[in-house]
Amino acid sequence: MIRPLLPISYYGVLILLLLITPLSQASNDNKEWAITVYQAVLTPDHIEDVLVGSADYDHDYQLTAIALSKTLPVSHPDYQLESEIQYVKHTQGQNHSELNALIALRWLPFPWDNVLNTDFAIGLGLSYATEVPPFEVANHSDANDFLAYILLELEFRPQSWQHWSVVLRSHHRSGAFGLFNGVHGASNSLGFGVKYRF
Repeated sequence: MIRPLLPISYYGVLILLLLITPLSQASNDNKEWAITVYQAVLTPDHIEDVLVGSADYDHDYQLTAIALSKTLPVSHPDYQLESEIQYVKHTQGQNHSELNALIALRWLPFPWDNVLNTDFAIGLGLSYATEVPPFEVANHSDANDFLAYILLELEFRPQSWQHWSVVLRSHHRSGAFGLFNGVHGASNSLGFGVKYRF
């Protein structure tokens, strides 16, 4: 049997994004909402290894996520605050789902924005897995379904794109140095996807 290039759920979300595109064709600089879809591969390595590009990824463990975010009313030219909720489905290696909620700070100005708009976001929140993730059990001495959540995202949008952008995301479940049920470490993944602002 030939495995599809992407999980069926990923295709469904992309179709949903294409269907809502006509709802926001008018140019509007005040796009308060965004839908982000990404697929990620897990790694047993630490978040520091992901950030410096030295992590080894286990392609037998993958997830697909859809996130809905809204810009919060903070007026500043250099940054914005966002709230975000996520639904995550582990599509390979594990079979459970995650629900994540977070607040993110997005840094807006970069020197090359006149060529390629670039934003950087860091978010902190909570993560609930519908079962204790087997990947986390296998790679750590302790694990739990309810943990902290950290997001890091780079967003890239060419000047000619009004609504769409591409994103590189780090998806991190964490025990916050034992604060959550004595868990130290949990899971990290790196993903690539698309964002639609409206």
